Amino acid sequence: MATRVSVPAAGTRKRSSRRFSWDLVRVVAVFAVLVHHLTFVGPNEPLGIAAPPFESTYQFGASTLLVISAYFAGMTLSRYTSLQWWLRRMARLLPAYVAAVFLVFTFVRVFAPADWPIRPSVVDLVGNILLIQPWSEHIRYVDGSFWTLPVQVAGFTALAVLWHLRSRGRLPSLPILYAVILVPLFLRVTYLAHEEPSSWLVALVEHTGLHRAHLFVAGIAIWRWSNRELRFAHLFALLGLTLIALHEQPPAGDSVGAFAIMLGLICLAARGPDWRFLPEVLVRAVKWIAGISYGIYLVHQHIGYVIARRLTDLGFPSWVWVVATVCSAIVLGWALTRFVEQPAYRWISRTFRTLMARKAATATT
Repeated sequence: MATRVSVPAAGTRKRSSRRFSWDLVRVVAVFAVLVHHLTFVGPNEPLGIAAPPFESTYQFGASTLLVISAYFAGMTLSRYTSLQWWLRRMARLLPAYVAAVFLVFTFVRVFAPADWPIRPSVVDLVGNILLIQPWSEHIRYVDGSFWTLPVQVAGFTALAVLWHLRSRGRLPSLPILYAVILVPLFLRVTYLAHEEPSSWLVALVEHTGLHRAHLFVAGIAIWRWSNRELRFAHLFALLGLTLIALHEQPPAGDSVGAFAIMLGLICLAARGPDWRFLPEVLVRAVKWIAGISYGIYLVHQHIGYVIARRLTDLGFPSWVWVVATVCSAIVLGWALTRFVEQPAYRWISRTFRTLMARKAATATT
């Protein structure tokens, strides 16, 4: 189907084609993560944080963000070679992540009270930067939210390889989608269900990110369905298997029902009409938060815990530290996006294009 391109009149601002529905789903997901960590996980750890005015026990935000990430990764696959696509994904993820590791490490080391039980070490810092936390029991996550980064890097690397093979006609994609869910799920409910499973099998499933691969399958399946490349029956089956895998695979406590609702909303955002039911001022606010959501996700958890503890020690009521931690996450997330993620991505992309242009010019001479 041809796409109509409208040319704005002189002196008018070009209207963005970005769909508000995606921004709203992303904002709901990132705030679900933030509120769950700050009102439930942190106060229930031995950190000395006062009881919050409410608790959010629903654990579904990070999984939703991974599905969204996989959806848009699939959308951009056909625009580049597999290597180019992979490099662009890493340019999006890693500079902001490395900066966040340094920021959280420094903040906790400097501002956490003396009895803080999760103070990261230099070994933790280096291990997190190198993304080898899952492979060593001696390396702790500098921030608990960083668990998604090794999973994303592994998932995008595997997706780039699979796309490269598929482009050469060597790989049937639909059976692979089923296998990526079913094989780790079979290993989980059989061999890994033993009291003492084989260490190499645990490493294969959990350390490589296979225990969360169903989230990538869900995103790719929704993308292919929205593009009319996948029948609804297969989409329904794959998303159903995703929910089963979410329930069976660690970590425990995932809110399967809430996640199922988010999958439904992602499907509506992918193939339905855009959602423009909010006042324009709220639309702009949601779009702005969505644009810095990755930065918010990276810096909200342990920094928020330290702020909550310090305000607790000063005697402030719990609603004050809840507001303060949310505001600090937004401010720091904006700074990380504005001064690290965006300029780093532009510089890396520009450098890569220059190198490719030089390579092409050399090849023609």
